[in-house]
Amino acid sequence: MLMIPLLFLLFLQSASAFDFSNDFKTSVSGQIKWSLGVSSFTDSSIQSEFQENAWYDEGMDLRINSTTFFSDNASFEFHYLLSSSWGDTIEASRFYEQQYPGTILSHRFRRNFDEDDTSLVDFSSKIKEGERWFSNHRIDRFNLVVNNRFGRVTIGRQAVTWGNGLVFNPMDLFSPFSPYDTQRDYKKGEDSVHFETFLENGNEIEFLYVPRRPAEGRSVKVSSSSAAAKYHIYLNDMEFDLMAAGHYEDIVFGIGYMTPAGSAMLRGDVIYSHAGGDMENNLLNIVMNIDYSWVWFKKNFYGCMEYYYSSLGAGDDYSEMFTDHDLVTRSSRGEIYGFAKNYLSSNLQMEINPLLNLKLLVIANLDDPSSLIQPVLTFSAARNIEIILGSNIAIGGRGDEYGQIPIPLSDETIDTASNIFFRFTLFF
Repeated sequence: MLMIPLLFLLFLQSASAFDFSNDFKTSVSGQIKWSLGVSSFTDSSIQSEFQENAWYDEGMDLRINSTTFFSDNASFEFHYLLSSSWGDTIEASRFYEQQYPGTILSHRFRRNFDEDDTSLVDFSSKIKEGERWFSNHRIDRFNLVVNNRFGRVTIGRQAVTWGNGLVFNPMDLFSPFSPYDTQRDYKKGEDSVHFETFLENGNEIEFLYVPRRPAEGRSVKVSSSSAAAKYHIYLNDMEFDLMAAGHYEDIVFGIGYMTPAGSAMLRGDVIYSHAGGDMENNLLNIVMNIDYSWVWFKKNFYGCMEYYYSSLGAGDDYSEMFTDHDLVTRSSRGEIYGFAKNYLSSNLQMEINPLLNLKLLVIANLDDPSSLIQPVLTFSAARNIEIILGSNIAIGGRGDEYGQIPIPLSDETIDTASNIFFRFTLFF
């Protein structure tokens, strides 16, 4: 099934060498990325059942991007992604599947490639796998963009981002980044229809439809899909977002704002989800942040502070992450990002020199004394080479979210891993 799009990409690359018309143009780019990670856990954790030593993992990705411009009003985007992963995490996922089949533990440790089980079109495929490795490929963008006097419509696999969150982003209901993601160069593409139009006063209206199939079905279901509308308002120096959506079986409303405060910028979103289907509890998410950039000792700095609240948080009993249906389901869909109610994050970035940048992200759980610290050093070794060295440092004790979460009816815990990672990326 993937052969046809790959042949089409080769055609586009060949076609770019010929001058069919003044309007027909094709650009091709991409990257090759190699990554290495080492993770450690405490001796009392369930992770130590598989292996008491540190877990080592490697990965290699090839991404090829192509955009074809048929005219000033029409273009086609195509991204192909080939991935290979190997190491202890993959072997551990099979171990826990055998030890705890059909349980929340086997699901939590499952390590799969980006599947299209619920997408409108299955554009992913596993190439081959072994006990400690697998290879897969996927079409991550496949969309047609058409502009006319009414607006712009994008049909196909694409990435759409809504919301004003900088670390946590609850308004971004459609394939959101986790605040713990250290790779944010590309969002996962989703099959959707996106329409944007601008009014005479400059305000903007967007409509988005994301059809999905149930995990156990072949046909698209309304109860598994999303449809949303957003109205972006400019009012002097302030901007506002009004959002309404049907998301799975929930009805979702959101309001966001962005306004300058001197040289800084204030942003925020309030998202309310009225529970539908088998959900029992409504959900209220709030995010507020402030960010600012400055020059100090002839160095460029950037900083932000952000507060995030989730009404569905488990308080101080994180064992509910195994038993609470709403918590498990909404977390797996990316509607909440943690198991507590209150978080405070800070992000400081410093340009050490034009080629070397340091980023320090701290996410503090305000309901317990735990936190997660992410220092990341980025080095531009050449015009087309980027080297990243970073770490996730989990600080917390037994019973803390970023420490060791007790497993019900067991003396064991699930650890939040501390790890070190290295990435080498070659762009072309």
